[in-house]
Amino acid sequence: MSECLMFGMDCEARNMTSVMGDEENVSFLVGTNNIKADNVVNKLYVDPEATRLMSKSYRHPAGEVRAISAHPHKSHVLATCSANYSSLNGEFALNIWNIDEDKRTLEKLSELKLDSLNYGLDWDQTTMKAVAIGAETVAIYDMSNEPKLDQSIKIDEEGSEIYSAKWSSHYEGNMLGLTIGKNVRCVDVRTPRDFLKVANAHSHRALSMDFNPNLQHVIATCGDDGYIRIWDTRSSKSALMSLHPHAHWVWQVKYHPVHDQLLLSVGSDACVVLSCAQSVSSEQNEQEEEVEDEEEMEKSMNIEKLSDGTLERIDEHEDSVYACAWSSADPWTFASLSYDGRMILSKVSRKHKYALMQL
Repeated sequence: MSECLMFGMDCEARNMTSVMGDEENVSFLVGTNNIKADNVVNKLYVDPEATRLMSKSYRHPAGEVRAISAHPHKSHVLATCSANYSSLNGEFALNIWNIDEDKRTLEKLSELKLDSLNYGLDWDQTTMKAVAIGAETVAIYDMSNEPKLDQSIKIDEEGSEIYSAKWSSHYEGNMLGLTIGKNVRCVDVRTPRDFLKVANAHSHRALSMDFNPNLQHVIATCGDDGYIRIWDTRSSKSALMSLHPHAHWVWQVKYHPVHDQLLLSVGSDACVVLSCAQSVSSEQNEQEEEVEDEEEMEKSMNIEKLSDGTLERIDEHEDSVYACAWSSADPWTFASLSYDGRMILSKVSRKHKYALMQL
């Protein structure tokens, strides 16, 4: 594992996103959620010498940041789900902000009051849709100008809480993945019925999922049984692969944006793990092709190939790690965030990077 960069914030935090609109600078947005203190959105970025993490802090006047998502194309625009408990029953909202770098403030572009707490938010990268979730609600918003409710999805699994929502990059903003109780649903938002379902994906709660960037029918899920599982949603009676890289709940799993052999995961065991799922990746067939040229065969034999299982583990956190993200500017850089406000920036080791790129 290459050397990590670390930054500690003053407040608790569980929500982080890469700045999607900036493809030149490695930067992330982190929202704090302290019920007593003033909450902020921190923009964390690497200094020009790439030796330390820098931070710019912007006060979040709407209260706790319970979910955060960056604009797909504008590096200075973001959305948050907020909770303000200064009143008896609390006030909840979906906000769109503009980052004013000169004034060091968040300028509120628009606000939509919500009836209940929302703690999940994902802004689709191909459309101006965003999905926000609460314990029993899934709402899709048109974010073109200001948040406008476009669609509500009815969840008929009584007593099952919704834990996460994720857009697929393969269906032009029409396929949504949800983890509900022990199950995972892939919903075509153009139809009133489920498109695909993975029943009992995990033995307890299914906490998060992600779509394979290269294979439209393959997803990864994680849960509080400590497992990461990979599924083919066309035949979901059994998982394609099960990995057990964590000793406690796994809060998030994220595919590498290009090489779908790599899976990034974080958990309540205070660990960040980079795993390999080579045997069920899109590149497996390419590597199994017969090499006819003897010289090429000899060359290929000298290239280290990755094996399924844990590649790298980061143990630098001291609290539960709730969020992870790949950088949109550098696909070999990733960040992790623990509840005590510690963010760690890491890179895929050169050894594993070269193995993936066949160098």
